[in-house]
Amino acid sequence: MPDFHRKPNRLGPESYRGRHAYFLTLCANERRRILANTAMVESLVPVLRTVCGSHFFNVNAYCFMPDHLHLVVIGESDAASLPRFMQAFKSLAVRETARLEMAKPWQKGFHDHVLGDGESIDSAALYAFLNPVRVGLVRRAEEWPYSG
Repeated sequence: MPDFHRKPNRLGPESYRGRHAYFLTLCANERRRILANTAMVESLVPVLRTVCGSHFFNVNAYCFMPDHLHLVVIGESDAASLPRFMQAFKSLAVRETARLEMAKPWQKGFHDHVLGDGESIDSAALYAFLNPVRVGLVRRAEEWPYSG
């Protein structure tokens, strides 16, 4: 029987609405290595930009790793809702990946970290950009073609 119960957010609803900055990680379903693929990334970046525009978010940084995606996003309006933004992105991404014959690209849910007052958006972006270096995929962050 399917599980219709959603795991509750770690924080109260006010932390997921409005003008907050977030460091997010979305994992590929079964941690398949589907995201370090030029066609896949080139199809998902415009989806990300479209959803950001329609849900009052700005993408500060992204890094597509082979089996997960890091995002640093900022709510640009009091109407920004992280759960709605993520649902819309993942939903449109599923349609886009189906066009590339990739079924079920995402694990359920996502990992979030609300960046607090003492936390730098630039530091979160740098962490994302350096991920391919840390795991030995490239020697310098600039060499990784799947971030921006």
